[in-house]
Amino acid sequence: MRIIRPVRTQVMASMLLQMLCAVMVVGAYIAIVAAVRRPADTGEVSWTPVVVASLLFLAVPVVHACSYSASFAASRRIELRLRTEVTDHVSRIPLGWFTSGSAVTRLRKTVNSDIAAVTGMIGEALPNTARYSTVTVVAFGYLFTVSWILAAVVAVPVVIASAVEWRRMGMTSEADRRHEETTAELSARTTELTQGIGVAKIFGMADRENNRFRRAADAYADSYLRREIDQQRRGRVTSVLASWMSILSIVVVGGTALVSADLIDAVDVVAFLMLSWIVSRGVWALPMALMTWRRARNVLGGVDAILGIPPLPTPDEAPRMPTAPVTVTFDHVGFGYTPDEPTLQDISLRLAPGTTTALVGASGSGKSTLARLVPRFWDVDTGSIRMNETDVRDLAPTGLYRLVSFVFQDVTLMRSSVADNIRLARPDADQATVEAAARAARIHDRIERLPRGYDSVVGVDAHFSGGEAQRISIARALVADTPVVVLDEATSAADPESEAAVGHALARLMEGRTVLTIAHRLATIASADQIVVLDHGRVAEIGTHDELTIADGHYARMWRADRMALR
Repeated sequence: MRIIRPVRTQVMASMLLQMLCAVMVVGAYIAIVAAVRRPADTGEVSWTPVVVASLLFLAVPVVHACSYSASFAASRRIELRLRTEVTDHVSRIPLGWFTSGSAVTRLRKTVNSDIAAVTGMIGEALPNTARYSTVTVVAFGYLFTVSWILAAVVAVPVVIASAVEWRRMGMTSEADRRHEETTAELSARTTELTQGIGVAKIFGMADRENNRFRRAADAYADSYLRREIDQQRRGRVTSVLASWMSILSIVVVGGTALVSADLIDAVDVVAFLMLSWIVSRGVWALPMALMTWRRARNVLGGVDAILGIPPLPTPDEAPRMPTAPVTVTFDHVGFGYTPDEPTLQDISLRLAPGTTTALVGASGSGKSTLARLVPRFWDVDTGSIRMNETDVRDLAPTGLYRLVSFVFQDVTLMRSSVADNIRLARPDADQATVEAAARAARIHDRIERLPRGYDSVVGVDAHFSGGEAQRISIARALVADTPVVVLDEATSAADPESEAAVGHALARLMEGRTVLTIAHRLATIASADQIVVLDHGRVAEIGTHDELTIADGHYARMWRADRMALR
C-alpha cells in the first residue's frame, strides 16, 4: 500500500473503469436477451435494446483502453520510483557492500528485471481482479433473477473448479521444487562454463565441463516437462468443470430439462447461454491475478531487503574539512566482517603528508581491508581513522572523496565517453585538464588513436586492455587531485609491456600526496618511505626497506622469497 499510495487515484480510476467494463458487457448481453424476449412475448421487434447492446459493445474497448492507460501509466511511475529509490539508497550504503559479487548480482537483477514485475501487478492484476470479480457477481446476480434453479446448477461446477484452482495455485508440488533446483543448477553450470572455459581448455577439461553443462540442461528439460505434465494433471479437474464448453453443456441440458418441466422459458436459456461462459472466465483470471500479486510481493520483499541495508552514517553537522597537506592516522583500529572474527586488531599508524606507506603481508593478512577503511568502504569497529584531526566518520561521503581517491586492481569503466570516464570525480573539468591527466598517465596517445578520440564510448568504439584501463583509472585520480591516494595492487592488470607505463603514471600520481599502497611484488615498494608488515590482522613490523631487511624479521624473509622467485 505504501508503494501504491502515490498513484492510488490512477489505480482506483483504472479499477473503477474495469468494473464499468464488466457492467457494460453484462448489460449488453441483458439488452440482447430483452431484444429476443420482446418478439417471443408480443410478436413485435424492438430496436431499442439492440441499439443499447451495440453501443455498449462499442464503448467497452474504449473504456478498457482508458483503464489500462491509467493503470500502466501508474505502474511505470511506480517502476521508476522504485528504481530511483533503490539507486538513491545504494548510493548511500557503504562501498564495501559492493565488493560482494552476489550482492551486485542481486542489485542488478532487482533493478533491471524484478521491479518490472510490479508493472504486472499494478498494470494488469489489480484492474483484472476488479473486472472479473465484478463481472462474476453481476452476471451471477442477473442469472439468479432469471432462474435461481439453473443458476445454482451452473454455480456448482464453477465453485468446485474455483476452489480446486485456488488450492492448486497455493501449492508447490515436488515437480515445482525439482524444476526450481534444476533451474538454479543450469544457471550455475552456464556461468561456470562461460567464465571458466579458458581454464578448462588449458587443462584438458573442456569435455568434462561440457558434459556437466549438458547433464544440467537435460535435467532442466526433464524437470520442465515433468512440471508441465504435473500442472496439466492437477489442472484437469478445473479444465473439465470450468471450460466454457462444459458450462454451455450444463446450461443446454439443465435448461432443456427445466423448459420441459415448464419451470423456465426458452428465452431464459438464451440468457444463460450468453452469460454463463463469462462467469467461468473468472475461475482462470482471478488465480492468475493472485500469482502476479504473489510475484510482485516477492519482488517488493527483495526491494525492501536492499532498502533495509543501513546507509553509511553521516554527521548532522559538517565538521571543518581538513586542508592539504593531510596526515592520515590509524588510532588503535579494529575491524571484523563478523563480530566473532576480527580481521584487523589494534592497528596504529601515521601516514605523513607527501609520503608513501606500503602494506605488505601474506594473503589474508588484512592489507586490502585496512586500505579500504580509509575511503570508508566500512567503518571501524574500534579506534578511529583521522585525516589531520577529523575522524573520517564525521565527513560526508562527498567531502571524504574530495580528500581521498583510490586506484584498485579491479578497474570499472563506465559505458560513456573516455573523457567522461576520466572526469568522473570532477564532471566540470575542462578538456585541457582531462588531456593533461591522460598524458601524465601515459594513455593520451592510445586515446587519440581511437575512432572518435576522447569522445569514443567505452564498450562501443573504445576497448582497453587491463593495463590501459588502469592508466585511465590513474588519469581519473589525477583529475580528482585529492591529497590522499589509496592504491591496491594497481599494477596487477598490467601486462609486461604496459607495466612500465603504469609505473610511470603511478609515480606521477603519487607526487606530493599522502599515499597508502599495497603490492605483492616487493620490488615495487622497496623505495617507500614506510613499509608496514601485517600478520593475521596485526602490525608485525614497521620501517624502511633497509631497516626491515637488517632486522631479519617477517619482511626480510618475504624479500628473500621474492628474490628467489625472480631467479
